[in-house]
Amino acid sequence: MALLCLEALEEAAKESSSAGRFINPSKIEGERRMRFIGEGITGYMGWNTDNKPERFEQKPSELPANIKVESGAAPLKRFFANLVYDFETDDFKIFEWTQKTITEQVHKFMKDEDYGDPTLYDIKLSRTGEGLKTEYSLVAAPPKPVTKAVQDRYDNFYCNLHALYDGEDPFTDPTA
Repeated sequence: MALLCLEALEEAAKESSSAGRFINPSKIEGERRMRFIGEGITGYMGWNTDNKPERFEQKPSELPANIKVESGAAPLKRFFANLVYDFETDDFKIFEWTQKTITEQVHKFMKDEDYGDPTLYDIKLSRTGEGLKTEYSLVAAPPKPVTKAVQDRYDNFYCNLHALYDGEDPFTDPTA
């Protein structure tokens, strides 16, 4: 009998690492189906000298000294973050993006009277191209209620998106 179970170790690593709990549009291969869950947040994001994201609820009047400034690039970008149910992994993740084309497409569906609130339908996000030739496409599925199983799991799931502003792990419940 083995002392350690590989599956249990993999599950524990998944639970303890929030890095695998994010969906980054620039890393999507093919198509990714997800459902927005709950309310999202927005703000401004830059990368610090330790190569970690720094997020601000409001655009700071002065750029913090630890934010990297690259030639020709804006040091801070507008970001959006929302908890989503990820169909590929059957798990809840944070979908965070700064890409203007994704923002425009989400906005388009939100304004459409047949779709509206993005928590009422699934979206499929795909990426093609590389570098400056990267294009994103967002397709909305017909609106339908989230399944009872997903809703039940969400009702017992902890995520505090506002912790991102403080550089904290949004999946760590401080009362637990």
